[in-house]
Amino acid sequence: MSNKVYYTGIIIVCLIFSLGLGITGYYEFQKLKSSENTNTPDNYKAAPEKLLDHETDQVKAYKAPNSRLIIPKIGLESKIRSDTVNAYDSVYHYDKSVMPGQPGECAFLGHRTTYSAPFRKIGSLKVGDKIIIKDLSISKKYTYEVSSNGKDIRWDYETNPIQFAQDGEARLMLITCYPPGKKKAAWITHCKLVKSENI
Repeated sequence: MSNKVYYTGIIIVCLIFSLGLGITGYYEFQKLKSSENTNTPDNYKAAPEKLLDHETDQVKAYKAPNSRLIIPKIGLESKIRSDTVNAYDSVYHYDKSVMPGQPGECAFLGHRTTYSAPFRKIGSLKVGDKIIIKDLSISKKYTYEVSSNGKDIRWDYETNPIQFAQDGEARLMLITCYPPGKKKAAWITHCKLVKSENI
C-alpha cells in the first residue's frame, strides 16, 4: 500500500512539473509574438543576418574616432568603430541603430573570446551597473544603467533579425555571442540612458 501511495505521489509531482513548464512556455511564446507585432517598419531597423561577425567595407555611421565605451564594473575601455568588430580593443556600432544618447536603441557588438575580448566579462554585469560612452569629438558623455542582463538570448537571430528602435526612450544594447566562443545565439545586455552631459 505504501509503495502505491509513493508512486502515485511521484506521478502527481511529475504531472504538476510538466504542466508548469507548459504554461511557462505558452506565456513566453505569447510575449515573443507580442513583441514581433510591435516591430513596425517605420520605427525599427533590422540588424544584418550575420549579426555576430558584422564587417563593412566603408565607414557608414559612427564617424567619431575619439569615442570610447567604458564599463567600470568590468574594467573595460574600448574604442568605438563603425567598420568592423574584428579589431583589438574595440567594439562595433551597428549602423542600423541610433547614435548614442539619441531616442531609440543604440547597439554595440563586442567579442567575448577573440580580438582582446572586450565583452568577456559581460555576464557579470548587474542591474544598475553604469555604462559610459564618451564622444570626445563633440565633447559629450552619456551614462547608461544596465536594466537587464542574461534574460535576452536570441537563438534565432539569423532567421528573426534583431530590430533596433529608431525612437522612444534612449536605450543601449550590448550584443555578443553565446555561449562564449560560439555563435549559436546573441546575448543582449539592455541599458537605459540616465544622464547626458558636456565634458
